[in-house]
Amino acid sequence: MGLENKAVKAGLGYTVGNILVKGINFLTIPLFSRILTTAEFGAYNVFLSYDAILFVLIGFAMAVSVKSAHYEFGKADEYVSSISLIYIINAVFYLIIILIGGERLSSWLSLSETALLLLVPFSFGGAVMQLYNERISIDYNYRKYMIVAIVNSVGNVVISLILIVTIFKEKRDIGRMVGAAATIFCLAFILLLVMYKKAAPKFNKEFWRFGLKFSLPIVPHGISQVLLAHFDRIMISKMVGDSEAGIYSLAGNLKLVMVVISASICTSWNTWFFSKMEKNDVKSIQKSASVLIRLFLILSVGLMALSPELIMVLGGPDYELGKYVAVPMIMDAFLLFLYNIVVSGEYYTKKTHYIMLGTMMAAVINIVTNYIFIKMYGFIAAAYTTLFSYICYLIFHMIISKKLIKFEVVEWKWILFTSTVIAAAAAVDLVFVGNIIVRYIVCAVMVGALCPPVIKFYLSVRQKSDDK
Repeated sequence: MGLENKAVKAGLGYTVGNILVKGINFLTIPLFSRILTTAEFGAYNVFLSYDAILFVLIGFAMAVSVKSAHYEFGKADEYVSSISLIYIINAVFYLIIILIGGERLSSWLSLSETALLLLVPFSFGGAVMQLYNERISIDYNYRKYMIVAIVNSVGNVVISLILIVTIFKEKRDIGRMVGAAATIFCLAFILLLVMYKKAAPKFNKEFWRFGLKFSLPIVPHGISQVLLAHFDRIMISKMVGDSEAGIYSLAGNLKLVMVVISASICTSWNTWFFSKMEKNDVKSIQKSASVLIRLFLILSVGLMALSPELIMVLGGPDYELGKYVAVPMIMDAFLLFLYNIVVSGEYYTKKTHYIMLGTMMAAVINIVTNYIFIKMYGFIAAAYTTLFSYICYLIFHMIISKKLIKFEVVEWKWILFTSTVIAAAAAVDLVFVGNIIVRYIVCAVMVGALCPPVIKFYLSVRQKSDDK
């Protein structure tokens, strides 16, 4: 099987797998949004936002160094086994910090001490899962990824529901947190054993030096990404209330689906991109990037058109205001996908401090604009200030990427074209938010016009594979 076809097949596998996994979670959102109050739903999603920060701190963003280490040393199993010890050390450190200063941290973060303690195993589990997935992605082994993801999703949902209706009837948000943390921590323990079976965990000075040099500059970048993606709901919780954070977070689940699909596609894209850069095959990179962007544009336009109805299905009347923030949040996901395509060039050069600078600037813009406009216009404003921050985010990284690799991974003409299309679709969906017929007709016309080149590209890849 040719490299290009293998990458396409793996990309489809990751994407289909993640859609199935998120399908499980999506089917349960209407259940949890009705079992939990909007305030409890908001509290759980604020917990997830803090997890996103601790996840970065526990893992030191070391997982992103795995592909580069594979090309550098050719010992991927030994590398991931060795650096996993850093994860364990960090998890123990943060657990001690919370045990010592839990009361003060709880007051400062507006999170219960129980929730704080649950953050450590939850974030540790997520970090280990990411490390494992980065390792198996080198081999395009999407089947193992799907198994791990499905086990995590099903276990998370089932255990949470059992706890909510039994032990945690009066603290249902805590029951949801315990179910999620217990599942992913146990799974991470098993994954560590799997990795250690292939290579015993040993301190390796060369591996640790390489990983820390590569990844530490990305830690501020990772935290800044969290501030872009999650800090809006933390600010809404503190400035407006948990109920509003719950409404905002439910709409954010539509964005999350797109982010997961984006990450799935880019898992294979990154490996394929590195191989093409080794051959200096710029034309193949740009052509494939343009097709992937068109594919993601189709998904984004379709989901925006469906978003008002999905909000009502997922949350019911209590979450109706979420339809006004869903469209800009889906646009965030589209811009994030463009970023993920572009940033591969920055990772390839190993000059990760540039990645940090671009993301930190966008995060500062997000915090400042959120603070100003949430106070003026309420929680709905956060969706639009965050969208503006993502626009800045993409522009910064396009400039940085071109500076480092001397060509545009995504040509500016494609940025302008896709931005115009998605902005036009968003305008229609917001103006006709109450008119399902207009939204669906416009969506069908746009999708119909965008599909043929994507289908043609896929068929050409299949033909090349058959010829071989």
